[in-house]
Amino acid sequence: MAAFKTCYTAKSMLSFNCFMNLYLLFLTEIGVKEGRTPITYNGGFMMTLKGFLTDIEEYEKTLICFGTGLMAEEALQYPAIRHAVRCFCDNDKEKQGETIRIGDPASSYEVIAPDQIKSRLDGKTVLLITSGHFKEIEAQLSKLQLPESCGIYTFPVMKVNLDPKSEDFFEERILKECLKEYDVILDQYGIFGDERMQSRKEKEAYIRGEGRENRPFVIPRTMLMPTTRCNLRCKGCSSLLPLFEHPQDIDVNQILKDCDIFFSGIDECIRLTVGGEPFLYPKLDVILEHLIAEPKLLGIMLITNGMKVPDASLIPLLQDRKVFLEISDYGRLEQMSRTVAFMEKNHVNFTVLTEQVWTDMGGIEKRGRSEEELRFIYMNCDQGRVIKGMHNGRFHTCARSSRMLSLGAYESDSDYFELSENDSPEEIRQKLCRMYYSDHADACDHCDLGMLPARVMEAGIQMNGHIKKSGYTIVDRLEYERLKKLSIIAGESWRKNNNM
Repeated sequence: MAAFKTCYTAKSMLSFNCFMNLYLLFLTEIGVKEGRTPITYNGGFMMTLKGFLTDIEEYEKTLICFGTGLMAEEALQYPAIRHAVRCFCDNDKEKQGETIRIGDPASSYEVIAPDQIKSRLDGKTVLLITSGHFKEIEAQLSKLQLPESCGIYTFPVMKVNLDPKSEDFFEERILKECLKEYDVILDQYGIFGDERMQSRKEKEAYIRGEGRENRPFVIPRTMLMPTTRCNLRCKGCSSLLPLFEHPQDIDVNQILKDCDIFFSGIDECIRLTVGGEPFLYPKLDVILEHLIAEPKLLGIMLITNGMKVPDASLIPLLQDRKVFLEISDYGRLEQMSRTVAFMEKNHVNFTVLTEQVWTDMGGIEKRGRSEEELRFIYMNCDQGRVIKGMHNGRFHTCARSSRMLSLGAYESDSDYFELSENDSPEEIRQKLCRMYYSDHADACDHCDLGMLPARVMEAGIQMNGHIKKSGYTIVDRLEYERLKKLSIIAGESWRKNNNM
């Protein structure tokens, strides 16, 4: 029996299911030791990404990837996929017949039309769908009468196909995310070279611990939401702030208590984000003092729209090496330039995000999705993975959950819990563990953030339309020079490859 088969075949699902029953037994017997046992949900088969990567290397498979967008770039980050790709396929006729770059500027790939797939297949070639439109592509491929031996795999499904009880879940959703956040902290602290490599190695060893039974509870990131006030009313606001008719500040004593209870249940948090519009909160200094003094917290990020220059009393706190500011450029150049000048003058660590694109999360009404849909959306959602957070005495599975609960839009038995002083640190730890090692949330039935294909929208557009967006932005001079060099290099590479 072949050890490498597919999640889908081009022909009948009946024969596929018969095969998979045998294959599941086969892998159960010999695959456990190799880490390739498939996950089973509701009796169905799901190939894990780790198992797929192992198989294409072990059995020397080659790939035709269907889809040339951002998801293709993500897939090519895995060396096993990158080395196995023969060509790409795309429905965009302007790309068909062309050679395009995806991911690494030095790498280029031929793009073929869907009706050319069959002629490119051999005994070792399988299809990998690398597009958010995977459901439509699966239906399209089923009509091409491809050989039944042709495996068809779906990258966006495999990459979220993780059992919360598995080590793979820890690797992908805890360890990997912690190290991403720690890289930001190392940048923030100005640690590079050999010192950076050693520090990162030590951090990874600490997070891994001595195995699952004796591992510190380190979380990548959480969010603190002290206010529902904002000085803008943005369309598609992820925090739902324009929906609050009577926005309020959370009592600072409640916030400090929530933080203390939260930190009692963990060993370390890499970064904490202060959201909403933090500079509107009147006692931000008290919160920052508390967080800076917290030994279990490595970094603090304040997200601001740049419309309000911080009070001068905050300067010593903003200058702390733990603190980093992210200024969103929504095109209000005059106001933002004053904020940037303030940060520069006072040597505050900050960055400016320009030309942002938001994912349209949709309204807060209930969608009526199936359990399978809810699981996929949750596992594919960035907020569900890293942006859980505290708000007014509760810890939530995501920031949107806390806002929807405050608005009375939904309730849940599992998406949040009370941060109670009556709970011991071990009880808080257990509740947080259940939250971080979960694969679903009721809030996903009121949100489209994890859906594919994603709907995008321009960031910071005002609901009343009164503020005109400037055609200019603010860019760090060194970053500007770096971008110019990259542009020149890319242009020279393109001319070389096109014999110009």
